[in-house]
Amino acid sequence: MKILPVLPVAILLLLLGSCKKEAAMREEAPDVSSAAAPEPSREATDASQSKAAPAATPSDTRAPALARKLIRTVNLQLEVKDTEDAAAQVQALATRLGGFVGSSNGQRRGELMYYSLTLRVPAERLDEALAAIRALAIRVDQEQQQVDDVTDQYIDLDARMRTLEATETELRALLAESRQRARKVEEIMAVYQQLIEVRSQIEQIRTQLNSFDKLAALSTINLELVPTEAAKPVAGDAWRPGDTLRSSARTLVGFLRWLLEAAIFFVVVLLPIGLVIAAVVMALRWFWRRARGRPHAEPPPGDGPAVR
Repeated sequence: MKILPVLPVAILLLLLGSCKKEAAMREEAPDVSSAAAPEPSREATDASQSKAAPAATPSDTRAPALARKLIRTVNLQLEVKDTEDAAAQVQALATRLGGFVGSSNGQRRGELMYYSLTLRVPAERLDEALAAIRALAIRVDQEQQQVDDVTDQYIDLDARMRTLEATETELRALLAESRQRARKVEEIMAVYQQLIEVRSQIEQIRTQLNSFDKLAALSTINLELVPTEAAKPVAGDAWRPGDTLRSSARTLVGFLRWLLEAAIFFVVVLLPIGLVIAAVVMALRWFWRRARGRPHAEPPPGDGPAVR
């Protein structure tokens, strides 16, 4: 009976001891969560920072933007006092600005000259050229400027050429490999034919690109020079007595030449033919007269009719 009150006290002491052991074990054991999670590396940190912040590209390493390919064409019609002098000055101007004269055509109408010229001048000096040309004019009758932007076409052609050049490199490597492995002639010729076609396309595109470069680098000026009304003569064409005298003399010489040729033709051709015809006519007339002048023969007396 004395043992029963002691049992609850013993159980209580056992529970208190187990609780103290668990608390001591928790203090000695390391933090599992902190040990399981590894410390992020410096590279991962740098990578996350680089993703968060935009990449800063130095301005020196960026590819320069392609300048726009603009083809400028200007049509001008000017009235000038002296078209010949103005044409000479315009040609000298084109050469001085670093360009050239593409074509020059002069036509005389009456007593005056009309000129049509095509000038090619550097695009950066086009305004200077136009100002100098307008200074030569008494009046500007027509001016038209046209700008064609071929930048998109140029970029597209350039991209196609780069693709074809890469294809050409691969085809050359394939051709070399085929020759090393001594493949069939048909296979080698097929690769070679493709290589020729690709190379031909590259040359065509390169020609177009060069043409765009030249047209964009040099602007075109189509110029027409017309004389003013003051430069035209009052009485129309100028009177030149010497020209009239020479023309009359040529007419007289022509008439005399024709007359002499007609006389030679008459003597050599018509006169002999006339003489022959006259001789034949005279002979026919002589035979005719002789045939009519012959007397008719009379019948003998005994041959008359009998009288009854």
